[in-house]
Amino acid sequence: MSPGRYVKALLTRIGVHVPARAIHRLNAAINYLEVGRWMAAHNFDTSTRAHDRREIFKKVAEDVGAQQVLYLEFGVHRGESIRLWSDLLRHPDARLHGFDSFEGLPEDWTLIDGRGTFSTDGHAPEVTDRRIKFFKGWFEATLPTYAVPAHERLVVHLDADLYSSTVTVLRALERHIVPGTYLLFDEFSDRMHELRAFDEFLRAHPDWRFRLVLADEILARAAFERVA
Repeated sequence: MSPGRYVKALLTRIGVHVPARAIHRLNAAINYLEVGRWMAAHNFDTSTRAHDRREIFKKVAEDVGAQQVLYLEFGVHRGESIRLWSDLLRHPDARLHGFDSFEGLPEDWTLIDGRGTFSTDGHAPEVTDRRIKFFKGWFEATLPTYAVPAHERLVVHLDADLYSSTVTVLRALERHIVPGTYLLFDEFSDRMHELRAFDEFLRAHPDWRFRLVLADEILARAAFERVA
């Protein structure tokens, strides 16, 4: 047996005794290494980092100023993020549209976050801002009939975690992601899901240019703006 095959065989024998949570943590460590490498490979400057996603939200909100913003959120859960954005976006004609099945993940995400995780038993959160509207259902069902309203700036918050869901959103909104559009990710450091989806999106549009607006300390929450 070659040395390489011996090591692989040894790892499989060790793996028999390793719990799923330990593999989950090991995979997370590789994710953090990969997202750092990916950012550097694409010349995104990560030297300045935010403490949390609220700081990132505030930075983007400051950039769009008092313009008429269309904020689209994919993965609403209990509505924490969309409420934060409701406070940040002051224009009376801004619109905040949240998309979610409210039935949890449609498929397994990680070894410990399986199908149905994040379910709210089909209930959308209660909100008081009349500019907020929820679109209940799977993205592939709601997006084909969604009419993008008029707006001056578009902010897209991708918080569906899964590769399949993120790809669905990026493809559906592709023609609306014009220069000046912001794309926010909430689990960007997952190399098999959000990072993979955005990487493929960039490869599909080699002439498009994005800047990294701000990311948090672990590069999980990241905001990009299309600049060309």
